[in-house]
Amino acid sequence: MKNREFLHYFSGAAGNAVSRLSDAQLDDITEIRFRVSRPAAVCTYCERLAASRILYITQDGQLTYNPASAVTVTEQDVRRTFEAVCQYSVHSFQREITQGFITVKGGHRVGFCGTPVIHNGTVENIKNINSISFRIARELTGCSEKLFESCFSDGPCSLLIAGIPSSGKTTVLRDLTRLLGGRFKVSAIDERGELAASWNGIPQNDIGLNTDVFDGYGKAEGISAAVRVMSPQIIVCDEIGSREDFSAIREAALSGVCTVAAAHAADMSDLLRKFPKENLSIFDRIAFLPEPGKISSVLKRSGDEYV
Repeated sequence: MKNREFLHYFSGAAGNAVSRLSDAQLDDITEIRFRVSRPAAVCTYCERLAASRILYITQDGQLTYNPASAVTVTEQDVRRTFEAVCQYSVHSFQREITQGFITVKGGHRVGFCGTPVIHNGTVENIKNINSISFRIARELTGCSEKLFESCFSDGPCSLLIAGIPSSGKTTVLRDLTRLLGGRFKVSAIDERGELAASWNGIPQNDIGLNTDVFDGYGKAEGISAAVRVMSPQIIVCDEIGSREDFSAIREAALSGVCTVAAAHAADMSDLLRKFPKENLSIFDRIAFLPEPGKISSVLKRSGDEYV
């Protein structure tokens, strides 16, 4: 892994163990997890076995299957790591905290859980943080080239990328944004900061020469704003699902704007269980990722069906 900059967020003895991980180890790690009074853990993906694994971090930065050999995360480790993620100004991140995650420089998403502070039925804060999940974002340049050639060689179209959690949807979508932005006018609705990884308003990832970023916008609001002010040919957004999302995509389509988006689903039957058929019909094509970065099939809309 070329960029180890994100390691500075981790603190304490467990943080020191994380900092000792080698580049080769980090290349396989998809998540780093700190849980109070439990061993520091990582999730890895082995491409050769096409399987995910849970391993634990020893004091000297080695990975083991034996949790008893791992460094134990303390309450102080979690608190100081959380403060570092918040840039030592927790009150400045109240909106993100109420959503349960913060996206840090590089596009890495840090999720956390604890006790909610609820006022009038709304979560206003989270206290007693006891677990942190650090999802490592990567630019995997070229991973979407076949999908790009298959779907966009004749011009813009609307594409839905579907897959189970951790199947690489965002990684593929990020690279596809780069390619689309090299040929078309693109607006990226980057609600969680995982596509462009904007830092102080400047994208840190390569998202294409002609891509405009709506950083921190909700998907429905961002789609509507993009259509109004940037005249895009294609809108890109991650993890759609709500009625408002599909309504905004439909409105964009009426204005002649295509949408490329991702959604959680294992296959077509799973999509149809989750979303009304009329919502899916917005998309010209649907691509499925059964495992990280692997496109298993691309279905093309023919009337009311996908073949």
